Amino acid sequence: MQDLETRIKAERSVENSAFSSGFETLNKSLKAVFSLLVAAIAVLLVWFFAFSGFFTVQPDTAVLTFRFGKFQQVYTESWHWVFPFPVGQTVKVKTSPFSIESSSFMPANRALITNRKEAMAAGGAAPEALKPGVDGYLLTGDACIVHTDWKMTARVVNPKLYYEKCMTPANPEKMDEPFSGPDGENRGTRGPQTLLKAILDNCILRVTAGWTVDAILYNNNNSAFRYMKEVESMVAKQVADLNIGVEVLRVDLEVKSPPPQAINAFDNVLHAQQQSDAAIQKAKAYETEQRALAESDSVRMVSEADSYKKRVVAQVEADAAYFKSILAEYRKSPETVTVTLFSQVMADAMSNVKDKFIVNSLDAGRQEIRLKLNPEPLTAKEKKEAEEKSEEESK
Repeated sequence: MQDLETRIKAERSVENSAFSSGFETLNKSLKAVFSLLVAAIAVLLVWFFAFSGFFTVQPDTAVLTFRFGKFQQVYTESWHWVFPFPVGQTVKVKTSPFSIESSSFMPANRALITNRKEAMAAGGAAPEALKPGVDGYLLTGDACIVHTDWKMTARVVNPKLYYEKCMTPANPEKMDEPFSGPDGENRGTRGPQTLLKAILDNCILRVTAGWTVDAILYNNNNSAFRYMKEVESMVAKQVADLNIGVEVLRVDLEVKSPPPQAINAFDNVLHAQQQSDAAIQKAKAYETEQRALAESDSVRMVSEADSYKKRVVAQVEADAAYFKSILAEYRKSPETVTVTLFSQVMADAMSNVKDKFIVNSLDAGRQEIRLKLNPEPLTAKEKKEAEEKSEEESK
């Protein structure tokens, strides 16, 4: 019996020794794992505070830094470091141009204007009247209705003012945040894009009220462009007066149209006006052509008259000089000059006669007839005079 008890005690002692050895090994292993975890957490904390605060500013982007919610600085380039959250915070603001589109003044079914043929072919006939609250429209200064579609291009020039004064979302790169009333009703959105669109719509309403429908739709004397520029000027001024860090670059009138119910009538008026403009342009072109021809003929006639005047004056002066010289010779020897002049006149007269017959009376009653059958050729001077005389007769 004692041997059995001794053996049991010995076996239990061996088991207890083995259990103590395993427990010590496990304990050492857990301590080693715990030490590794502590070291890893320490490394992660060091990395988090040392490196997670680094950021790089991308092109067309500004980064605003805050410390405990208080603004610190704006960065627009290179890389920087700030304390990580919750000590520090960074906010990105896009500074590249962005667009705000306004279709507030278009009918509910925009296809009746933008794709009228397709809409009519699909059976989408224009409604009999516009529905307030559903269809958008504008009233002109002459009590007409027009529909317009606009696009405004702007950019952020002062990111700090834009973020602090323009009700931007926590992340300015996202869309405007919707908000609800006390009863939970959805009342739209609020933020920079909503604000800028409201300013644009307000300026469009005010400017359109001072313009006529013809000036807006038909661009008389570049009127539609001036209408668009007036809206742009008013929008830029109101945005600048708000001092929200936004600059308006341009405002474009994308679509302009009369109501769908009256488009055909306006098209007929436009067609008639185009025909009238074409006829007026044709008449002006004809006027210009005829005026140019008349001026050309006038210049030619004046030039010919001056040339004729000079030629006649020169000829008269030459004749006057000739007659003066003849007069001087005549006073010296009248008979000789008279015979000479008579001979010249007879020679000139005979030179113009094709066939010549000379009949002379001789002494003793004899008669002599001489026939010149072959005329003498013209001299160079006679040819030139004949050509000039022929030209004058043809004129």
